[in-house]
Amino acid sequence: MSRKKRYYSAVAASLAIMVMTGAASSLQAATKGEIERKAEPKKAEVNAEPKGGKLAVPRSFSASIDKNVAPAKDFYQYANGTWLKNTPIPPEYDKWGVLNIINDKNLTQVRGLLEESAKKTAKSGTVVQKIGDFYRVGMDTKKLEADDIKPLAEEIKRIDDMKTLDDLRAEMARLHGFGVRALFGFSSGQDFKDATKVIGQAGQSGLGLPEKDYYFNQADRFKKIRTEYVDHVAKMLVLTGVSEADAKTKAQKIMEIETRLADASMNNVDLRDPEKIYHKMNLKEMTEMTPRFSWSLYFSEIGFPGINEVNVAQPDFFKKMDHLISDVPLSQWKDYLRWHLIDAAAPYLSSRFVDQDFYFHGKVLTGKKENLPRWKRVVNATNHAIGEAVGQQYVKTAFTPEAKAKALELVNKLREVLREDLGVLDWMDDTTRKNAISKLEAFVAKIGYPDKWRDYSALKIDRDSYLWNVIRAEQFEFNRNLAKIGKPVDRTEWLMTPQTVNAYYWSEMNEIVFPAGILQPTIFDPKADDATNLGAMGMVIGHEMTHGFDDQGSKFDAQGNMKNWWSEGDEKRFKQRIALIENQYDQYTVDGDTHLKGKLVAGEAAADLGGLTIAYKALQKILKDKPRTPDAEGFTPEQRFFLSFAQAWATNIRPEKEHMMAATDPHPIPKYRVNGTLANMDAFEKAFDIKGAGTMMLPKEKRCYLW
Repeated sequence: MSRKKRYYSAVAASLAIMVMTGAASSLQAATKGEIERKAEPKKAEVNAEPKGGKLAVPRSFSASIDKNVAPAKDFYQYANGTWLKNTPIPPEYDKWGVLNIINDKNLTQVRGLLEESAKKTAKSGTVVQKIGDFYRVGMDTKKLEADDIKPLAEEIKRIDDMKTLDDLRAEMARLHGFGVRALFGFSSGQDFKDATKVIGQAGQSGLGLPEKDYYFNQADRFKKIRTEYVDHVAKMLVLTGVSEADAKTKAQKIMEIETRLADASMNNVDLRDPEKIYHKMNLKEMTEMTPRFSWSLYFSEIGFPGINEVNVAQPDFFKKMDHLISDVPLSQWKDYLRWHLIDAAAPYLSSRFVDQDFYFHGKVLTGKKENLPRWKRVVNATNHAIGEAVGQQYVKTAFTPEAKAKALELVNKLREVLREDLGVLDWMDDTTRKNAISKLEAFVAKIGYPDKWRDYSALKIDRDSYLWNVIRAEQFEFNRNLAKIGKPVDRTEWLMTPQTVNAYYWSEMNEIVFPAGILQPTIFDPKADDATNLGAMGMVIGHEMTHGFDDQGSKFDAQGNMKNWWSEGDEKRFKQRIALIENQYDQYTVDGDTHLKGKLVAGEAAADLGGLTIAYKALQKILKDKPRTPDAEGFTPEQRFFLSFAQAWATNIRPEKEHMMAATDPHPIPKYRVNGTLANMDAFEKAFDIKGAGTMMLPKEKRCYLW
């Protein structure tokens, strides 16, 4: 049920399409005649490139373009300005972009198959029965209102009945199984230094606000959020039966506990570094680390008494947590656990809980005007709870063999180009180059959906309680993950469902994964010309590939082990180039006052630049010795490539959400994913004939040349 991010789990670098955000704020347009704009050359009769005997038709780009903005000044606004102006954010969203529209289409498709399954009387235990009943009971608002808080009554009583610190630990263990990561989180993951082994993973958690900075940032907007948060906690406690007077006092104490946990927590920049979150310990060492907290009893209480090897991601956090457990009175821990239980459960209860939950998490934090329609919330919950069961049905109609073949073709093209690029990079010596090419050769590409579907036979889903279907799904996933400990790594596993609009690179598996959900127009179209597909989906593929060689992915070898395979000189030269990106993105702001964190976004920004560079080189290889004939709109293949890239990230976003992502997201906001990437690229400068001063381009000496 938890909203909290699991920082202690596998190091997977995601494109994070569905969580990335950004607003379109235009820069000042160039004055007439200031630059020559070759974005609109004379129209030509030939409007496509021959391919395989067929005519691949380019997509129309003109309808989205704002011709009042010079591409040299603000390419994001130039490419998307009209689209942004004419595409308001629906009231139930905090952002709305091309990728959200694809996701919305996916939700509609999934809704259809869930509604069809819900109407059937399927055999108990089948995939159809489980996804149908999960959706059906989630849509039964009459039952939800009648049940109100009753599904949680026994759990609240268990918390109220705690008498000792041993009871506190046991109750925390129970709630962890529910997906409520009170105080800390526990799961499993590959051993960073032995990719064949699965060990336990323990990491910081226990906060109700998005991350550490929200508890300490002294900007007025953060102070206001903290005030709103305490008020929200109090109101939610009142809904569980606490008096208003007591609730205000309890909420303040909960805030004090969370502030101490936040102070003990690692910041989000350091969390990106696998070397800083790897501290493998045995049971004896963990006991010495936290003498007041019994790990052996905790492991028994979660049902896995044999655990003896754990990566403790943040030892300092756990040492301070150990003191906190005894410092805070048990009565306050009861309030803390009650709060985190209801915070996690609220979206699955009656409307009075849902509405107050949305007020804070939707309106205050992200600026949404309305909650999502109920059917979208239940579809999202079903995808989260039993996503691969849904995915089995989804891919039957939403993903064609043609799409998979074309996607694999793109992957192979980019792999070939990256292999050639690694062979000539001037900042790599021969030893590092050999290791890099070996790592690339070992890459595994997963496209569309898993070869082996997850077995949900042990998961009970019925029509009795929406909340308890969610809880049992969390328990199933918690136990499924912990059961991996001590067993060989399952290299067929996916971290995302097939219907997800996203992609990722997983360092410990050395694999790139592209779910069916993202392999759709306008990001990917098997019928589109190469320039269009490479600018959007080619960049995505290249982004994930180059993650294997970025500031963190480069710390893992071809087999997925954390190992330094770079020479000292290469590492120094690489860091010098990454420092250029860090400095560049430090200068970008939201509303002129909230700066992006260069060290936080550097890895993803480098992958954006690497992905687009490799995709562009793939296009040049395809177009070698071919004429650069403009299409019917007057765009050359190179210009279509960059327009396709920019238009893939078109997104309107609410200010509250944009500030949140600037503070917490390792991905740059969309405007800077586009302009920040292109500001480093000589090829973009040439394609649009950008000359002179006063453009968005970086000076040559400040550009990052990685690939």
